[in-house]
Formats: sequence, structure tokens, C-alpha cells
Amino acid sequence: MLFTGTNVARNGDASQSSTKRSARRAIDGQTEDSCSSTDTENDPWWRVDLLDKHQIWSIKITNTEGNPKEGVNGAEIRIGDSLRNDGNDNPKCRTVESIELGSAATFDCAGMQGRFINIIRPGRKKHLTLCEVEVYGQPLFIIQAC
Repeated sequence: MLFTGTNVARNGDASQSSTKRSARRAIDGQTEDSCSSTDTENDPWWRVDLLDKHQIWSIKITNTEGNPKEGVNGAEIRIGDSLRNDGNDNPKCRTVESIELGSAATFDCAGMQGRFINIIRPGRKKHLTLCEVEVYGQPLFIIQAC
């Protein structure tokens, strides 16, 4: 089920494994000339902390218009509450097989729950460039017993 409600990533805190261009650029609402990017490294990753646990319906990723070696193809989308291995061990929603340069694709995450959304591009000597990441879901409100 693809959900087109509120993009909850915009109010989150973005970080990444290294910084060629700021991680925040991937959630700033702009896709032209506003991409995040890591340096060349092994297993580059990007993460948004939604600050609270959410139910995630879908994630839309916009790929770079530039060099395909710097894009997102082959990346894994992971959702969960753990920061073990920088959050890259959380359950996998989907693998990004291929997104054309300058295009976007939406991935169904079927209501997975978590606070952290990670995108990791496994492999040696890779970049990870994200021109926009939109996370569609809703906060989970936990009712505590009195």
C-alpha cells in the first residue's frame, strides 16, 4: 500500500557516514542542485532520525542527475529503532535495484515501524548521493499505563 500522506522526514535529523555534501540536503524539499553525498568509501550510508517511532508506508527517493557511480542504485532501505552498526542492521524494507538518473521511485514499506530510516549502499569504494528522500508515514503514539 503506497501512502501519500505527510512527508515525515522533513522534520527529522539527517546524518551520513561521511560528508561530501550535507546529509540535510536530502530532506530539504528541493531536488535540483540540492543533493546529499558521501565521500568514496566502503558501505556508505545515510540516515534520517524521525525523533519518534513511526509507521512507514512508503519512501520516495530521487536519484542524482549526475554520475551514475555516485547515485543510489543497489542501495538498501532499512527501518527500525536500533543504532547498532549505525542503524544498518535494522530490518530491510526494499532494495533499490535501479532509479534512472534524475528520476524518482517510490518503495512500499507496508507499515514497517521505526524511528530510523537508513539507506546503505553496500560495497567497496562507492558514493551515496541522494537528491531527495521523502518518508510517508505517521507517528505511533504509545499510551502508557497509569
